[in-house]
Amino acid sequence: MTAPGAAPSAQAIDYVAIAKAAYAAYQLFAAGGLSLEEATQRILDAIGSAKTEILAHIDQVAAAEARSCARHAVIDVADIRLFTPDTLQSFARDTTGCVTLADSLLGAVSDKGAADQLGFAVNAVGPIALLARARAGFDTAGLKSTLRSANNAVLTKLEPVCTREVVSEPGPVRPIVEEIITCTAYNGASASDSRQISPRPQPAIDVDALKAAAAANTSWPVAKAVLPTL
Repeated sequence: MTAPGAAPSAQAIDYVAIAKAAYAAYQLFAAGGLSLEEATQRILDAIGSAKTEILAHIDQVAAAEARSCARHAVIDVADIRLFTPDTLQSFARDTTGCVTLADSLLGAVSDKGAADQLGFAVNAVGPIALLARARAGFDTAGLKSTLRSANNAVLTKLEPVCTREVVSEPGPVRPIVEEIITCTAYNGASASDSRQISPRPQPAIDVDALKAAAAANTSWPVAKAVLPTL
């Protein structure tokens, strides 16, 4: 049983799907499954499909420099095919710098709300930086390592906290014992589930699913979804 209000909002579901689609397009290109132009189009389509929502998250980033560079990347990438070689190389370096800045801030920030918005920002800029470096002919290994570092920081800082409660009530023959697990995200959203553990044990509760439901409106599920693509 999931607590009321814990289900993901449409916007949260879209953001996870958008980030996954953008990173997956780059991954397919790197593996030879897409041409650079095909990957470019998929990434542009993914970002363009929710550009307003992405920029709204970026606008909540507390660090002015990170907020500015992330907005710059999301706005400018639409014209990436028109860039001169020099402009493209500058854009590739700028977006890479934006990712490294976000990673550095995530390593230092203690406020979970600030870490949450940095998590959204880094995964808006991440696919753009990968694309820009690929189009410029730059190596992407260091960038991918930095993106892994940033997303692991998001997972660590924003992981929901789960508690377990065991309750017992009289039964026809012996007491009925249940366990209740509740997971709560940093923003107060929670999700819970229960199962009978005696006398007839039911299947174990999916704690990972509870964490995902509780954290649905944060960047935690985004980081969890994109890490396998990096």
